[in-house]
Amino acid sequence: MFVAGTKKNLIKYLLLFALLLLIVNVVLDLLKPKITKPDAKELTRAQIENTFWKVLDEYGIDAVWVKKKKYKQADEDSINAQFFVTLPADVPIPYIIRDINNVIEKDITGFVSKEIQIFGTTEIRVYTNELLKLKATLTPDSKLTRQKNEYSFVISDGFDLNDQQFSSFLNFNYPLATVVVPDPDAILKADSLQHFSKEFILLLNDDIDESKMKLVQEYQKELLRSSIRNILASFGKAKFVAVEEKGVLFNSPIYNFVRDEFKKRKFTVFPLSEFIRLETDDEQELISKFKFYSEDTTASRQKVFYLPFDSFGKILPYLAKYKKRGSKIVPVSKSYLSTKQKPN
Repeated sequence: MFVAGTKKNLIKYLLLFALLLLIVNVVLDLLKPKITKPDAKELTRAQIENTFWKVLDEYGIDAVWVKKKKYKQADEDSINAQFFVTLPADVPIPYIIRDINNVIEKDITGFVSKEIQIFGTTEIRVYTNELLKLKATLTPDSKLTRQKNEYSFVISDGFDLNDQQFSSFLNFNYPLATVVVPDPDAILKADSLQHFSKEFILLLNDDIDESKMKLVQEYQKELLRSSIRNILASFGKAKFVAVEEKGVLFNSPIYNFVRDEFKKRKFTVFPLSEFIRLETDDEQELISKFKFYSEDTTASRQKVFYLPFDSFGKILPYLAKYKKRGSKIVPVSKSYLSTKQKPN
């Protein structure tokens, strides 16, 4: 009897304890501050269409390639028009869809996009609350081309970078180039560039100290020829030869002779004025210049920029935007300068 009574009391205590826990949890839940989720913002048809136009513009799609036509369907009365977009064949349609979705999903709780591949044509439908808000058909056309640039970048201070910076330069996933002033100590370093898909240009300036490579007015012609032979023997993998226009060599009586001797050896000597020089410590000025030259439609679409490595890092976000519009980064050896140089 005693054992049975003890069991009953134990069960009673356990039930009371469980009830007490339940009451405590209810009270705590009531006291807990309520976090009210703001009403999800449902984008209007106009807002979704504006997003669509914005993304097309980011990819350099000309407005004349977009046609808007009336659309009427009994069970789809939320729109009255649909878009027909003809795209250059190099525009990645999945990326356009991704970017539209990325913008829309930040503002509404849900959407649906349907892509139907029919002979290369993709149809997009965007819904909110089961109402159709956008219908567009994207069709690639190999005859269309975007207004885009070909960029080449020559780093002006590549061999002046510290070890960490130089390693960053080598491992950058772009076909960059740098300038090398003729010097025996630079030979091995210059040769190593090709292993990292990097190129170099010889720069003739006032910093050439090696007597066997000097190009100075005091040297007779045969000695100058010998210096040129020594330079090219040591740096034969150079893509081009450039000369500093503010230097003594360029403004000396021997310059024409030196230029012609390089030309005989299949190297055209380019003044640095052939490059677009982005050399400024003012970041805003740097970015402004880069954007100006990138958007200048009156000049050549092939552009070779000459700038410090630090400045190259500062323009990268803007470079990414122009790449999205179809612009490409090409090795300096593939730039317009190659058409001005005799075959090497």
